[in-house]
Amino acid sequence: MAAVSLRSCRRGLSLMLRNAGVAAVPSQHLQADRRHKSTVQFASRPDLPKLAYRRVKGKSPGVVFLPGYGSSMNGRKAEALEEFCRSLGHSYLRFDYTGHGASEGELAEGTVGTWKKDVLFVLDELTEGPQVDISHPLRFFDG
Repeated sequence: MAAVSLRSCRRGLSLMLRNAGVAAVPSQHLQADRRHKSTVQFASRPDLPKLAYRRVKGKSPGVVFLPGYGSSMNGRKAEALEEFCRSLGHSYLRFDYTGHGASEGELAEGTVGTWKKDVLFVLDELTEGPQVDISHPLRFFDG
């Protein structure tokens, strides 16, 4: 199933990465098996709930997946993007917002401001160098 989702996002991501000097990978290389799936880790933050995340090390630019409201980092799109980035050798990070998935906190207590802080923390503390941020649904944060 991840391969189907992967095909739907492959073109847009390839164009973004190509603009940073990366060529696209033929679709037969995107049928990666899942034995190399990343493991869940937790980021501690002073006076804030821990954030759950999965990270694949690789070259720059990296890709950060921002899941939609009420979603987790374990959705088909997030997993397909991990496979795609791994096939290209790029770093990749996906995470759960406060109160979502495996992260600590209560969903009902979260606000857009809370989740914006989550994104800024992830970008500042868990990534290195330039990143391509991909969100579902598409979201923009001022900052």
